[in-house]
Amino acid sequence: MRRRSGWGLALLAGCAALAWWYWPPPASGPSSLPGAVAWGGPAASLRGTSPDGAVKADGAGALRVDQELRRLFDYYLATLGERTLPQIRAELQRHLQTRLPAKPLAQAMNLFDRYVAYRQSLAGMAVAASSDLSQRLARARAVRLQYFSAAEVAGLFGDEDRYDAFTAQRLAILADASLSAAEKQRRIALLERQLPPELRAAREEPVKHLALAEAEAALRQRGGGEQELYQLRASMVGQAAADRLSELDREQAAWGQRVNDFTRERAAILANGRLSAKQQQQAVAQLQAQRFSAQEALRLPGFVASH
Repeated sequence: MRRRSGWGLALLAGCAALAWWYWPPPASGPSSLPGAVAWGGPAASLRGTSPDGAVKADGAGALRVDQELRRLFDYYLATLGERTLPQIRAELQRHLQTRLPAKPLAQAMNLFDRYVAYRQSLAGMAVAASSDLSQRLARARAVRLQYFSAAEVAGLFGDEDRYDAFTAQRLAILADASLSAAEKQRRIALLERQLPPELRAAREEPVKHLALAEAEAALRQRGGGEQELYQLRASMVGQAAADRLSELDREQAAWGQRVNDFTRERAAILANGRLSAKQQQQAVAQLQAQRFSAQEALRLPGFVASH
């Protein structure tokens, strides 16, 4: 099932404004996209997945314009190349018809047409590779206002804009030769504290796991036990994650023991001079089949080689 974290996507989308998507050139504008084409079922790349993003109407019955809606647009637009834009539009419309009344449905399709035209416009831009990041971001934001209202821009791109602004300021600090390393670190830390909690947590997530790995290594080096290890993990990533990591440790230990046993018995077979080379090969193959499933056997060579 294809699902992604909204905030994780916001971090990735922060780069989207920096790169101009490849898109086919626009035809005569958003109105050139027909409302329906022959239905041929989901695109091949979407089969077995669930739509990423969501669509809702507010209390007044109007379309809610937010990043979830934009993610839904992008989910269908990811099939461009497999499908034409009219086919993608028809597929999206069929999806929305079961979820929205007539008024917000019309608003959603109108917004989709403008979103497509906006992305086509970005694809047509000639942007110098050496141009300043903040200038490129400002240019992309200016283009948005040609296609969307200020409220729509905030709903569709607000999270991305906040992270883009953070990125541009962070790069400017790092490039400032007049600042000491300590002052750069202080200013970047201040910038990070100004991020919304969800974006800050998403940004810290990869770093958190690196920090945990380093802390675990230090604990093991000084002879810390399993209880100390569990407490360390729970304090850094939460009890649920600590439980999952403990279970993973047990699985890895059991696998390692099975590999050790197999390696020892395999060595004994290969050292048995009473067996011919062919008999040794047959005995090793039989031992492997007894100890490991066909799927596990695919992993085995790398582990046996390390023993």
